[in-house]
Amino acid sequence: MIKTEKMYGLIQSAPLDEAALQQHIDNWLVLVRLCYQPVEFYIDQQLKQPYDFDTVKELLQKGKHQASFELIVTDGENESSIHIIEDAVLQRHLLTKRVFDSFRGVIQDYFDTTMSNNGLFAYLRAYDEFLAHNVENIEKRQQFQSQNEIALLPKRKNMNQAVVIDCNQFAGYDVFYTGYTLTSCWRMYFSAYYEQIMPSIIIKDTQQVEKITTLAHDVVMVELYREPDQWDLEVNLTYQRLFRDQTGIDQLAWDNGVGVLREPFIEYAFGPQIIQTIQYQNDQLQPTTKRRATHFVTRSFDLVQQNYQEKHVKGYLNAQAYFPWIDRERLRMMDYVVLQPELTLDDGIAAYVFYIRNHLDISFSADAFKDYAVCLQFYLPPEALDTLPIDALKEAIPDIRFGYVHRNSKYTRVTLKKDGKKLQVYFMSVQKLAQQQFMAK
Repeated sequence: MIKTEKMYGLIQSAPLDEAALQQHIDNWLVLVRLCYQPVEFYIDQQLKQPYDFDTVKELLQKGKHQASFELIVTDGENESSIHIIEDAVLQRHLLTKRVFDSFRGVIQDYFDTTMSNNGLFAYLRAYDEFLAHNVENIEKRQQFQSQNEIALLPKRKNMNQAVVIDCNQFAGYDVFYTGYTLTSCWRMYFSAYYEQIMPSIIIKDTQQVEKITTLAHDVVMVELYREPDQWDLEVNLTYQRLFRDQTGIDQLAWDNGVGVLREPFIEYAFGPQIIQTIQYQNDQLQPTTKRRATHFVTRSFDLVQQNYQEKHVKGYLNAQAYFPWIDRERLRMMDYVVLQPELTLDDGIAAYVFYIRNHLDISFSADAFKDYAVCLQFYLPPEALDTLPIDALKEAIPDIRFGYVHRNSKYTRVTLKKDGKKLQVYFMSVQKLAQQQFMAK
């Protein structure tokens, strides 16, 4: 990988009043002037102009009253932007290693202070790490990676059916969930607003990190490892992955059509005003995957009443943990998965295999539901139902026996068997999902 050896920082604010917005603008100008001397600027992606401080300051004063205004300054190597969007500010800084090393304490203090004053989310990270984990366009990746390196990366299709890198598989991939940025990188700042989707106790309880600090106004700062430019050391990549797994980012959001195809370390359930979570731990109370867990931390957060409950349990999961919807009249247990196989390169085969094996392997021998039929329902786009790759699926899992494939206008059903275990698999139109009572999963 060809490295830039630069640092990349982002700060996203909450909506600001007039005084706070002006303070953000003034502080941004001070940080830029302290770190380097800009020589050019441009606004709203227009042509670059020679930098003049008074001109830039005047433009910012006018821009803060617009619905959307972006200004970028640069000296040719360093670059800083400020984007004012309806009284909120999004600022980015791309700094050389020399500048960052010279002003590291100031820059970190600037991030601490800015996030403590109406910040929503922020991060600091090596720019090379950001590129490696977030550039999905193959042609753009060729600017910093060789063909051999790119050939080894996971691929998918985008909505235009172009082949791209499946960045969902990378720990440092930035995803967005109900307006919130979620990622895993060197330094991250989570404001109290994140309590609406990821309660701070989840973040504070993460293990194997360098540092977790609570700043003013309940802002939580997490530092995963000591030096940001050492992000590609195997141990630091492990910390990065573990933080993503422990906080359950991939349980909240992914955009590759099939999911990350890994067992969860934590799971979320959302009600009208309640968030419930269950974290999985081993005998040493360390984070582990769902199937390996022997200890469970369940939490309930009432967002309206501000009521919090926590419970620690030792034991093993029963079948209902994998098939949470129970039809007692017809003696059936069910789970479902929504897929977009058209975004995959293999018609969704790898995803079907992962979810089928994950559900067929559940033991019912000592379970209260041992006499229940177990069902896994795949909800797919209607066009995917016409081209189900049943034969290819059989070839992918030759150790699993397929029963008769039943087709009708509502679904395709097949019964799978292995080692005395049986799983009924349904392939249904995603349009039917709204009719199901369990759609709030």
